[in-house]
Amino acid sequence: MELDNCVLLIDVDGTLIPSSVDFDELREKVRRLLNINHPLKPLGESIASLPLSDELKSKAWDIIEKAELESIESLDLNTIRDNITLIRELEERGVKMYFVTMRSRRTLVKLLEKLGLPTFTDSSITRDVYPYRRKQLEYIKSLNPNKLLVFIGDTVYDEKAAEQAGVVFIKVDNYRELYSAVYKAIELCRSLDY
Repeated sequence: MELDNCVLLIDVDGTLIPSSVDFDELREKVRRLLNINHPLKPLGESIASLPLSDELKSKAWDIIEKAELESIESLDLNTIRDNITLIRELEERGVKMYFVTMRSRRTLVKLLEKLGLPTFTDSSITRDVYPYRRKQLEYIKSLNPNKLLVFIGDTVYDEKAAEQAGVVFIKVDNYRELYSAVYKAIELCRSLDY
């Protein structure tokens, strides 16, 4: 299943794993901290773009990182066993993949260790590299010229960023659809002479 012409980009929360962070509650905590009335959607990009002091932003990121770490502790590996197996099979077959996430690198490393996928640490793009999804996708695109990039994600923000970055997008409603989305991406790659 060599796909030399394609690169798969996979969102983490909600796509690879279930999203167990209560984002409404998290946004409310951040709003209280920052003393603002802002929708904070998407959360990470909003914080990065708000005209705040570095100190306030750092405190907001700390609140978010705490929630991310707690979500790892509560993650039941049995619910995502198929997704972990799928990623390992793709890796063994030489399919080039990146995880793209708005998590911090610190929490992503811990998550990948728990999933048994630590080899993906170096082929993952976190908010520490770029706190904007479009920039994350454009960065990966720059590393893979002349390749078709297919991004699998679960939000309208993912879809919009993919469109802006000129990347093919496949939407999933949740992590249970990753398997079918990956194979849809592979069929797409096979059908194109890119």
